[in-house]
Amino acid sequence: MKSRNESSNIQAMNPIRSFWTTINRHPWLTDTILTSALVGLAILSLFSSWEPGQKVSFLMAVFLTVMLTIPLILRRYFPLAVLIFMMFVEIYYRFLLIPENLYTAYALLFAVASAAALGSRRWRTWVIGAFILIEMIAIMLLAIVYPESGWARDTPLAQFLTYLLNLFLFGTAWWVGELFRSRREREADLKQRSEQLKIEREENAQRAVLDERVRIARELHDVVAHHVSVMGIQAGAARKVLNKQPDKANEALSTIEASSRQAISELHRLLGFLRPKNQVERVSPQPSLKYLDLLVNEIRNSGLPVEIRISGKEQTMSESIDLSAYRIIQEALTNILKHAGPAKATVTLKYSHDMIELDISDNGKGKITNNEKKPGGRGIIGMKERVSLHGGELETGNIPGGGFFVRAKLPLD
Repeated sequence: MKSRNESSNIQAMNPIRSFWTTINRHPWLTDTILTSALVGLAILSLFSSWEPGQKVSFLMAVFLTVMLTIPLILRRYFPLAVLIFMMFVEIYYRFLLIPENLYTAYALLFAVASAAALGSRRWRTWVIGAFILIEMIAIMLLAIVYPESGWARDTPLAQFLTYLLNLFLFGTAWWVGELFRSRREREADLKQRSEQLKIEREENAQRAVLDERVRIARELHDVVAHHVSVMGIQAGAARKVLNKQPDKANEALSTIEASSRQAISELHRLLGFLRPKNQVERVSPQPSLKYLDLLVNEIRNSGLPVEIRISGKEQTMSESIDLSAYRIIQEALTNILKHAGPAKATVTLKYSHDMIELDISDNGKGKITNNEKKPGGRGIIGMKERVSLHGGELETGNIPGGGFFVRAKLPLD
């Protein structure tokens, strides 16, 4: 964090930036100071050039000088109205031959620039164009009405050059105002885009968190539901044969032990992805179709006969698709184990050059009825989420004559 002295040094090294920052923060104060300075300088200029015998009194000239400059204090709020008002006062001012024409001209140029920078997009071009045209006509009329004036006594070339000078000054003020307008609009556009990007970043972050929560919930469901189901079935079998067939009970307990260890291993792997890299000691391999035989053997040991059929040439696939295919088969077999009753399951994998098709079916009692459903089941929902994640297709339903099937198509591209 910078100290106060360092901040002061930075401000001292950037006086121009500090000046513009102050102006942007206090526009009303800035306009008040600027307008007051112009009013004061115009009155001093009038006083220094005043001579007896003018068409109006000195006090009237001072009043008109103030009326020609003081409206600039409202230039940010009524830029076009200020320019129109100053135009009429300026024409009257010139026809009275009041000698001050320097600082009042500056005020007029500033009003033109303010109208270009701050005026209505619909009307500013018309108002500024009409102002310049009327000013040029007024200069010509002034020479006609008062031929004794200094400008009327100039040569035609000098008069033409004066015309060009006025056009150049008013045109430059108009151009400068347009530059400030473009800059302000560009800054406003950048600010709006920045705010929009900030909103989009927050929405993307929230969406990413939500997607990650869904993914974690899906993984936890697949891991916990499968292994806990296997352990529950094996525990029930061990309890029934514990006294009569201790060898089978011991075998069932061994399966429970293996399932619990595998569940812990997969949970450790899943949680390992959630920890910071410096806290991860070792992450277990990602489940994939390479370990399908281990999964099928575990299901077989739980009492469900499973047959595997593979057709087509095995294709290379991404880790995400490989994991999803494994989890779909795992969830489908777990559901068969839990709900199908005495049955036999068949797992079919069909490879093509751009897709893998999974078909898991059984010859059990079929789909669970509403009365048999237990609250909280999300197996099929999880399978649908995995398939839709990759733009695939999922179909589930009863098999005529008994049984239930799950068919999933996952594109490899």
